[in-house]
Amino acid sequence: SHYLKIEKYQKILVQYIEKLAKEKSNRLGNNLIYQAIIDTKNNHFQLVELGWHEKRYIHDVLIHLDINSETGNIWYKKNDTEIPLDVELAEYGIPKKHFVLGFRPPYMHGLAGFAMA
Repeated sequence: SHYLKIEKYQKILVQYIEKLAKEKSNRLGNNLIYQAIIDTKNNHFQLVELGWHEKRYIHDVLIHLDINSETGNIWYKKNDTEIPLDVELAEYGIPKKHFVLGFRPPYMHGLAGFAMA
């Protein structure tokens, strides 16, 4: 059922986004803060970068993933990192066919083994 799939993927995304936030925050020489913004009620998962770089204030959403409540598929809303999220999350048991490239136009969904919706 979609409910079990959603519950499973929620746990994975929470663990994964929190791990990324911790790893990025612990890099030497980096003054920026990385926060995991997690909303399991509405299935939104973000990695946010913030802090000061010289005289410029930084506040950027690096990663934004949503879980669709009807299909249980994970929608890529944004990925401003070098991380191939579908490849890394496949190691946690989420197949590529359960990802939707939400930042691409709908006619491109389903390409290269990704989900349509």
